[in-house]
Amino acid sequence: MPWIYSQIECAEFWAGVDNNSPSDGNRPKLYAEKKSDIVEFLRDFWAPHVLQSDAILEIGCNAGANLQWLHRFGYGLLYGLEINPSAMVQMEISFPELYKKMILFRGSMEDLLPQMESNSMDLIFTMGVAMHIHPAQNRLFTEMVRVSKKYICTVEPETANSNYVFARNYRRVFEKCGCLQLRSTQITAGLCADPAYWGCTVRLFKKVETV
Repeated sequence: MPWIYSQIECAEFWAGVDNNSPSDGNRPKLYAEKKSDIVEFLRDFWAPHVLQSDAILEIGCNAGANLQWLHRFGYGLLYGLEINPSAMVQMEISFPELYKKMILFRGSMEDLLPQMESNSMDLIFTMGVAMHIHPAQNRLFTEMVRVSKKYICTVEPETANSNYVFARNYRRVFEKCGCLQLRSTQITAGLCADPAYWGCTVRLFKKVETV
């Protein structure tokens, strides 16, 4: 269908968002100002499985707000993967200490994930990012499982579609890739005060097979 973005159009859109973009929620400066609510929820959701000593990779980390809160909550081995140059500049401005301590992979997940070592991260998580993976790139889910040593966590809407949002049931996706779902829930106002995540489904998977 012509209104659906191609794989290239999706990548170009997310690489091009900056602080002057019309979409307020995606501006790096505003993203850097997000509060701790969703990360506090996530910390409790994946406990006791995910440890503060675990190597954690966020795919699509934007300006690093999620990683900054994890850093404040005592998680020490943090990694980010980001395609947007403006977001990476904002991260250095907003979170200079985090920027120095973490490792940032610069580029698209399509290019970078296949280059990463197998079982090199204890946890890989996405938050409103996996929904933008184009169907032509579904192999990336297998790559995520290959790179993860123990866990995958998704915080994603699973029912809405648009020109650059592709709805999926992530339980089906990751169980086909050799994972077991440990738990899941749908975020409500009672679970997280940030309305941006209401309706998202959160899932924690354990890797049980070699991919």
